[in-house]
Amino acid sequence: MQILSVFSDLGFITIALITIAALLTSSVHGATGVAGGFLMTAVLASIIGVKPVVPVISIALLISHSSRVFFNSAAFDRSAFLAITIPAVPCIILTAWGYGKMSSSFIAVVLGVVVMLSIPLRYWAKSKNIKAGKRTLQGAGVVYGLLSGFSIGVGVLLSPFMLGYGLAKEAFVATLAAIALTANITRALVYSSTSQLDTNYILLGIFVGVMTIPGNWFGRSYLRKISNEKHATYVDILTFIGALNFFWLAWH
Repeated sequence: MQILSVFSDLGFITIALITIAALLTSSVHGATGVAGGFLMTAVLASIIGVKPVVPVISIALLISHSSRVFFNSAAFDRSAFLAITIPAVPCIILTAWGYGKMSSSFIAVVLGVVVMLSIPLRYWAKSKNIKAGKRTLQGAGVVYGLLSGFSIGVGVLLSPFMLGYGLAKEAFVATLAAIALTANITRALVYSSTSQLDTNYILLGIFVGVMTIPGNWFGRSYLRKISNEKHATYVDILTFIGALNFFWLAWH
């Protein structure tokens, strides 16, 4: 679907559904630090298609990630942030530039496989009592950057490494939000320079992003009430759902 006039063409009912979806998925995002991006992607992909949804969500997540960083700023871990983002940014630029040449099915299949593998990877690391240091985070940052240039929701791949580094709950959510914010800024700048992001996509992305702010606040309130063990379990469940979502997008 080519968006010509975003609000008039989509209609009131569709915009209302997008609003509800943004509130619900951002509540999940605010409570766990992951899943909100790819859950929202599933909703918008059915409306505007798989390929344009990444640029639109990139704009929306600029606002969503900013609000989650703000709500949890006191727990932000600067060392983990720098260890991941410094190697990730040039990789994001590289793959975002080539995004337009990739097929939707290829993008979805790769993401589904990688996201699914992140769950046993975390439990394997935990069973071996492996602790992630800065070099491990840097290596994860390279992989994260390469995938983030053409996809949404890759933050789940960082989960086992950030949890192994010792981040939990507010620190996990705040730091991952800051990393994802940096990724989305980089990706949006590349898309803009390569004509993959037009004015109507920007307007829709801003609208979705604003709608996520109250959801992020609600999710953060719930985050304070749950244990580290429950938080880790929720991350795994949502990671699994996210992988299935990408396989579904590839199939369709």
